[in-house]
Amino acid sequence: MSRLTLARRALLAAQGAHCCNAPAQTGLPALSAALRNTWSCTPSNSTQLNAGNWSDPAASSNVGSARQLWSSPPSLMSAGLKATLQEELSYEQENRRTPEAVAQGPPAPFTITEAPGDTLITLNRAYGSEHVSVSLHVNNQPSAEFGDEPEAAEEALSTVVFNTQISKGGSSNALMFECETDGTFVAINHISYEPAGGHESPSKYTGPVFDELDEGLQREFQMYLEERGITPALGEYLRHLVHDKEEREYIAWLDNVQKFVGK
Repeated sequence: MSRLTLARRALLAAQGAHCCNAPAQTGLPALSAALRNTWSCTPSNSTQLNAGNWSDPAASSNVGSARQLWSSPPSLMSAGLKATLQEELSYEQENRRTPEAVAQGPPAPFTITEAPGDTLITLNRAYGSEHVSVSLHVNNQPSAEFGDEPEAAEEALSTVVFNTQISKGGSSNALMFECETDGTFVAINHISYEPAGGHESPSKYTGPVFDELDEGLQREFQMYLEERGITPALGEYLRHLVHDKEEREYIAWLDNVQKFVGK
């Protein structure tokens, strides 16, 4: 207990009856006398606590339960976790279905590159002398804001954000489009002209706010992407792909964790 708390209690005790039955006083003399009495009363209480003379049977029982819990073998404490992990893993494995859109593969002529345990997915294609690369991170997607209705939840899950880089042979620079889609449209959020490897400094100018561009210029950029295969059809594939990839990684995580816990 802090000295400040003791002082407050002492002042209250000085105005009434305190632990040492001192005569009631007021003002600073009361506080001073009460503090002396409080400090003189404290050691006996402290001694009782340190000696373990618990007056509450329930408190004593709780201490005994805690000692028993911490002295339990690790294998017994892990059994419940292992069983729950296995139950969750079995449920996910039994109910997982590969979406038809994912099973059919990306819209031609895109090819997909991904690796187990890595949340980065890339799709690549050639367009004349250009190289078109679509990249997205499963862990870097908008958080779902579930509503009261299932339809609202489905809509919240449908938005996917991705980047499209368009580079040309012989050039060290590229156009980078930051996009989002729900499978029915592709929206451009930002366009930057940058080195193919990305900006080296965060202070570099990356381009104007896309929504503030002339509407005619915005439409031309939209058509520029569509010609290179960045269409709602690709967006619909990406929407299912992100969900499927996340499920696969979650199942692998469950499997690895339950094996580790069970060792």
